[in-house]
Amino acid sequence: MAKTYQAFTTSLMGSMPRSQDLLKAKAKAMDQTEESKTAYQALLAKETEEIVRFQEECGIDVVVNGELDRDNYMSFVAEKVPGIQLMSLEEISASLEDREQFEKSRANMDALDDTLSSPVIVDKIALDAELDYKEMQQLKKMTDHPIKATIPSPYLLTRSMWMDEMAGKFYDSRKELGKDIQEMVLNETKRLIDLGVDIIQLDEPILSDVVFNCAEAGSSFY
Repeated sequence: MAKTYQAFTTSLMGSMPRSQDLLKAKAKAMDQTEESKTAYQALLAKETEEIVRFQEECGIDVVVNGELDRDNYMSFVAEKVPGIQLMSLEEISASLEDREQFEKSRANMDALDDTLSSPVIVDKIALDAELDYKEMQQLKKMTDHPIKATIPSPYLLTRSMWMDEMAGKFYDSRKELGKDIQEMVLNETKRLIDLGVDIIQLDEPILSDVVFNCAEAGSSFY
């Protein structure tokens, strides 16, 4: 049976600040040594639990895990889903035929920093990839409060990860890619429901762009 929530039930959007110690540990874990990866996972669990306790002490009704393992709300999918690769914006721009359109879209989104990275399609995606399942398993063990999962929306992923020159080698159109992404997100949603996650939040910051800009651009930052 679905839970009934009181009026003005409180929760966080999803992310919390990461400590310098955690950022350094993650950078070391990129070396792929077992010792560095184990140390990072231990610190990640510790700081996640601290965030959970903080929310409980503040009286937050629906608890999140703070997304401490994510660089941002979307790029993490490159670590989770075969067929998606994280590339720097400079690398993406260099691979495109219409670089002018891409650079214009970056300027419109205030994303001219070449150190930024974005996930792109480099193969057919894995439809059963887990996006937030393991993190929610861990969160359930940390609290008796209702919990919330946060995952990118199908539109956000379809729109932002499509580049004609790369995704077009594996999908006939952005619409075809969208069907696979929709199925992948639906599969994850079903897993989270079966796990007992109380609220599933789909992050969608750019859908309004359909109204105000060209939604069919083949090579845009968003």
